[in-house]
Amino acid sequence: MSLSADYCTEKKGDRGGGGGGAALAHQRKLIWGLLVWVTLLTLGLGASITLHFIQSKLKQESPGNETQQKSLMVFTPWDLNDKVGLLKWRTMYEVFISGKDKLMVKEDGQYFLYLQVTLHPNHKGNHTITLQSEKGNEILKGVIDGSKLSSAFMANGIPLEIGDILTVTCDPEARIQDSATETYLGVIKLT
Repeated sequence: MSLSADYCTEKKGDRGGGGGGAALAHQRKLIWGLLVWVTLLTLGLGASITLHFIQSKLKQESPGNETQQKSLMVFTPWDLNDKVGLLKWRTMYEVFISGKDKLMVKEDGQYFLYLQVTLHPNHKGNHTITLQSEKGNEILKGVIDGSKLSSAFMANGIPLEIGDILTVTCDPEARIQDSATETYLGVIKLT
């Protein structure tokens, strides 16, 4: 079965050289429109990437950036091979908590305290981690079951007063991991 020349010209476009200029002109307009659209998208993407790098460079150079990345308090063991019962902390920024071995509250208020302690992998057995004030108030208490876990994470909201002294103990004594992601104490002042 063959198709007539009129059918091919009207339905399929001009294949024989007569009257197909309109279809070709329409295709050229579509191609130019597509090229303009791709060019605009490429320029927009390039501008977006450039702004991203400029913004990240400004964040790295900002003076307040150092305080955002560092911890408020850092666990500082005497020696990594020693077993400790009283965990020693060093405040990096004395905002509302200060001190070295023991931490003293500098302002009255409602605080949210969170603590994670991770034992050395060689330590097995049960250990109790306690955060308490010198007034005898037990603020946080967690148990590490040495057969399954090596870390304890605790958190609590509590009112504290000026002069409260906070201590963290491990009973029985154990070797504690000193990495900032494994052992840390955080304090957020709510009011």
